[in-house]
Amino acid sequence: MNGKDPSPAPWHLVVWIDHAVAHLYASNREKVEEIATIHAPDQGRGHVHHHAGTPGPGHVPPDSHFLTQVANNASVAREILIIGPSTTPHDLHSFMKEHAPGVAERVVGIEPMKRASEREIHEFSRRFFRHHDLMAKPGSER
Repeated sequence: MNGKDPSPAPWHLVVWIDHAVAHLYASNREKVEEIATIHAPDQGRGHVHHHAGTPGPGHVPPDSHFLTQVANNASVAREILIIGPSTTPHDLHSFMKEHAPGVAERVVGIEPMKRASEREIHEFSRRFFRHHDLMAKPGSER
């Protein structure tokens, strides 16, 4: 965690995650504010590449301690959007389903996104949650 105070609890939380770091943002229509940064432990492997012809899915799964920290920090939100490159957002959601089902139930979307600026994440999350809110409660907005 980066020491920022996560209170009050955000309604919408965006988790941008890759194999090395997770950024958690409280999001609303006016702004996105980073409330936590969590780094995966460096296991001395550097960036692991998959070699052609090697059996397996092609990547090293994220560290379970790292995913636990992300899930614990995400648990403060009512609705969670997980974004990021490759399969890491899906890895996090699968981990949550198994180890933090109450948090997993609050995941409302998993979307691919390469590295992005805070502004790009804000625009994406604003559009996503606006659409989600309209679909969840037709005829009303929060």
